[in-house]
Amino acid sequence: MASTRLLVLALAMTTPLVAATEPSRQEQFAPLRFLTEHSPPGMYLDQEGKVTGVTVQLIRILQQRLNEFGDVELLPWARAYEIARSQSNIALFETARSNERENLFKWVGPLKLVQTSLYGHSSRFAPTNTTAISKSKLIACDYVNSQNISFLQNIGFDDKRNLILTSKHGECFDLFTAGKVDLIILNDAAAAQVEAALQAAGSDGLFRVNTLQETKLYLAFSRDVSDDRITAWQQALEHIYRDGTMRQLYQSVYPEAVINRLEATAAAIQPALQSLINQSQPQQQHADTDQMIKDVFADVMLQYHAKLNAEPQQRQAQ
Repeated sequence: MASTRLLVLALAMTTPLVAATEPSRQEQFAPLRFLTEHSPPGMYLDQEGKVTGVTVQLIRILQQRLNEFGDVELLPWARAYEIARSQSNIALFETARSNERENLFKWVGPLKLVQTSLYGHSSRFAPTNTTAISKSKLIACDYVNSQNISFLQNIGFDDKRNLILTSKHGECFDLFTAGKVDLIILNDAAAAQVEAALQAAGSDGLFRVNTLQETKLYLAFSRDVSDDRITAWQQALEHIYRDGTMRQLYQSVYPEAVINRLEATAAAIQPALQSLINQSQPQQQHADTDQMIKDVFADVMLQYHAKLNAEPQQRQAQ
């Protein structure tokens, strides 16, 4: 009887110790604050005022798989971007990854790889070039802190004369659909959506004036988020690309080319990851394997993103 009491007491004393040494992800990490902007069909408010969209659904699936829950807030882009730069434990999407922004955040993605182009109303444009456009009396629209503002400025637009800068991405769509601005920058994932809205309103279609670049859209984390946590999110995202979850979400709203590019991304990363693991593994102790995989994964992602950044420059040089 005494020995039974001692056993029960021992179990009671050790149970909290086990829980303390094996914390859940919720206990291990401070909760993340997820921020986004109005940019259908990826992120928008539904009729009940709730944040939804296919990219939001993708983020929520990742939250479930990683046991990291948190509400998604929809804010004007300029405000969301500034919060992500200045506050802790922030995740901002969909954020264009560029050389200028590279060291401002930690990156998980890509969530999308899209072609970005300058569009006008088809009824107002004949084939022309950017020099002619810059000299014409046209009004362009983009949003504050967009990475595309420099392109518009380089072809003759400025915010004191013929360039409208809005606080929300969606406001440019509204102005363009209403015929109040002449030029807007869209990616190929959004262009079909805008053209459908124009046609539904009885307006003309889109005319692609100039193709700018391939844009890589990411989940951008504030710099304080740990590397281990970033690796876990990246691995979960790659798995979603390989298991068909992303395709199931995206295929009803995005062109097949967008989906194919993301699946190709995951397919390209996986063999390189396995190859580096095989090269690094023989001398490792079992206890070091998890850390080794994280280090190797980080190396693969650095190589892959360097290749992505180089490709647009190579195409421009050609």
